[in-house]
Amino acid sequence: MSRSRNANRLAKRLCRQTTLKQSTASRLAKQVRVYLGSPVPDASASHQRRLEAHITHVLADGFQDRQLNGALFGVREVRATAQHLELVLESAMADEVVHELLPRFDEHYGGIRGVAGLRVQLSSRAIVLGDALSSARIAVTRTDGQAWRLPTARDGETLLGDTRGLSPEERLEADEWAESIPSFADVPLRDLLLSRLLRRPALVNRAAEPHGFANCYTHHSGDLVIEWCCGDTVEALCATLLAHGFIDGVPPSDAVELASPQSILLGGDIVILRRHSTCLYGRSPFGVQEINEYIREGYES
Repeated sequence: MSRSRNANRLAKRLCRQTTLKQSTASRLAKQVRVYLGSPVPDASASHQRRLEAHITHVLADGFQDRQLNGALFGVREVRATAQHLELVLESAMADEVVHELLPRFDEHYGGIRGVAGLRVQLSSRAIVLGDALSSARIAVTRTDGQAWRLPTARDGETLLGDTRGLSPEERLEADEWAESIPSFADVPLRDLLLSRLLRRPALVNRAAEPHGFANCYTHHSGDLVIEWCCGDTVEALCATLLAHGFIDGVPPSDAVELASPQSILLGGDIVILRRHSTCLYGRSPFGVQEINEYIREGYES
């Protein structure tokens, strides 16, 4: 099918799915640069979507602008079905990903970090991360295929994954995530969209492609921001996500809002795409190469 026919079909679909005007939908549709073919399946169970969403939120907040080799959240690719998710992690970030996810009490922070209730099983090829409160789980492997060594507690940390049950504090953290406290987000919608981000690294990583990293952060338990400066425009990245089913099933009034020429809101304001108008990392001593080396040294120290 020709590029123009694809764009026309997408524009018509966006008009049905959103409150965008025809002219705006057509402008977005013409900017799609990547088509992956078969749709990426959603997790079929609500508890699986919730775990995947929590993982995405924790990794975004933990890594922020410390990604390497263009892997947002540390994820290079996925193997996904409605019942299963395997994350293939960028090798340079793999150990740090697992450390960020495992629940631990951080006395410097004054609370629990990681995904409350997450428990780990180690095998020769993969780590299986399971929710102690449900049957939800994901597997993680490495791009280099090397064997895993589980992280140890760092200064001021107490790992919680070795306990059989959940402490009252860890259970409270898990409950607050499930209820999106103190945010007032639509929790099922949040879980769906953040799970979809995790399942679409080939698209999400486009924000990190020019420099090897972007910036991800959160304001509260109900949102996630992806911020970058070079490569795809904010409309081009948004359009590519829309073309691959990112807003399927989202109420039209909440689906897409072009808040400004540099900022787009998806799902109300659950996912925020933001692009700077100029490059932030153009020259030494804080050029891209120096920043990437600084990030890498931080992982190896």
